[in-house]
Amino acid sequence: MISRFTNFRFLMIFLTFLIIYFLSILSDYFLHLKQYSMRKIANEIITERKINEDRIQIKKAKDEGYVRAIFPYLYHKVPELVNLYIDDLVPVNPQPYKNVYDCNEGYGLTKYKTDRFGFRNNDTVWNKINLANKEKILFIGDSYVHGSCVNYKDIISSNVNDFYNYNVASSGNDPYTYTVLSKLFIPVVKPDYVFLIFYQNDNSPDGEIYLKNLEINDLKKRYFKYENNEIFLSEKIKKVIFDAENFIIKETKNRVAGLRPNVFNRALRYLTLPTIRKTVKVTYKNFFLSNDIRHYKSTKLSIDTLNNECAKHNCVPIYGWIPDSKSLKISSTTKKYKLSIENYLNKNNNFFIDFSKVLHLHEDRDVFATKGTHLSPQGYKLVSLKIKDFLNKNFD
Repeated sequence: MISRFTNFRFLMIFLTFLIIYFLSILSDYFLHLKQYSMRKIANEIITERKINEDRIQIKKAKDEGYVRAIFPYLYHKVPELVNLYIDDLVPVNPQPYKNVYDCNEGYGLTKYKTDRFGFRNNDTVWNKINLANKEKILFIGDSYVHGSCVNYKDIISSNVNDFYNYNVASSGNDPYTYTVLSKLFIPVVKPDYVFLIFYQNDNSPDGEIYLKNLEINDLKKRYFKYENNEIFLSEKIKKVIFDAENFIIKETKNRVAGLRPNVFNRALRYLTLPTIRKTVKVTYKNFFLSNDIRHYKSTKLSIDTLNNECAKHNCVPIYGWIPDSKSLKISSTTKKYKLSIENYLNKNNNFFIDFSKVLHLHEDRDVFATKGTHLSPQGYKLVSLKIKDFLNKNFD
């Protein structure tokens, strides 16, 4: 009798948990629908673009010999890359000397040839690092500084004239990547000014994999090589990058832009309650994180590293913030994150440019992409003009 009662009780407990879990899955799905509806028009524009533009343009780019740009963020987003190819050196740059395609947000698919380090520069600028006839600027950041989804003539570094400009930004970068980029490229370029520009999603714990680089005593010697007094990537780092390229191309060979997973696969994603988990995480940050930089250790590290490298190599660090469009409500998490950066920079007497004070003077449709989330050509040029104005006022 007791055994039957015990079994019945366990069965009821199991069924109760099963019902709660099922209701949680339903809640996650409807919460996702609610969040999607808040940006329904924007999402529909992007989906239509992927179907009617991206598919055609990506196919054409591949037929022309272009390949997908392998940005550094893939090394922490795709665990297989680390397991297969990473020993100690972790790349913080895409493929060198490669015809790559990036993205389209209403201005056509961006296609370009990368420089010797995989960045979006005219490669000849690396032959001028020892020239003294112009001042040099090093640009560090993510997709906004990289110039995602617009032509080369429209990106920030292309429009800050009268300097030798070195853009080492890549899409998807985070503060840990910024840290390594400062360590690697400030001693190489020996710039007069370094611009490190943050975006709200830099408030993330992702990217710790890149700190493996900082454990290497002779990092620069292993990351770079010299030929005829010119600097290039080492053979080891190039091998990692091109192995990763081959892996990603193979894995995404049959992927079609804008094609949604089948109903079964879409349903499977809700089993892990992704929307609820993300909401809980954001809620925690809203209520328990302050505007103290210590809560954002990757950002603090990137600032400290840049300041230290500039102190050693006689450059001026200048920090910036690029906002979302005015139509998107700024979360309290983003406000705290931005304020933590400003407070810490003020404490260190660093320069800071808030580009929202420039971009938000204009209509969203003028300064943000028509079919995406990045800046429009006009938006990028406004940022460039603000940088030039800042330099003229403070250092002319």
